[in-house]
Amino acid sequence: MQSMQTLFTRIDYERLPEGFPAQLVEGQLVREPAPLWRHESVRVRLLRALLPLVEDDHLGVAPIDVLVDEHNVYQPDIAVLGSVPDYDTSYVGTPLAVFEILSPSTASHDRDVKTPRLLELGVREVWLVDPGAGTIECHTAVGVRSAHGTDSIASDVVPGFRVSPFELLRSSRPR
Repeated sequence: MQSMQTLFTRIDYERLPEGFPAQLVEGQLVREPAPLWRHESVRVRLLRALLPLVEDDHLGVAPIDVLVDEHNVYQPDIAVLGSVPDYDTSYVGTPLAVFEILSPSTASHDRDVKTPRLLELGVREVWLVDPGAGTIECHTAVGVRSAHGTDSIASDVVPGFRVSPFELLRSSRPR
């Protein structure tokens, strides 16, 4: 006997209370606990690196909503926006670049589900920062560039943005 599973839609998602900690991924509401402090430390470092290069209204930090389709609304850790969103909505349009800080519980979803969908949507760069592996990857429609250690990696979307895993992850590793 086969069980039927109901897929949630964007409309169901919009009915959630404001600030409810969930994303809509492949028709499922995915609720995650607050990230580890290491994750937040890396996010702050990324923000510090991006702030001098991106206008304030063009930089979004989770929780913000990226509408992919009727069964997918993602909340990237950081998004660089091409235009200023309407101030009366949580949807930010299609970002130019998205930054995800991987954790053991979210890495496979971020890498295998969200990254390809975001690229199909038109996001020009999807950055995956992996504190556990000490790597940074920049995914684009034409391929993947990566860096580890003191090697740096630069953005084609955010002029002047260049970062190395060593700088970004320097105190986020367990001692």
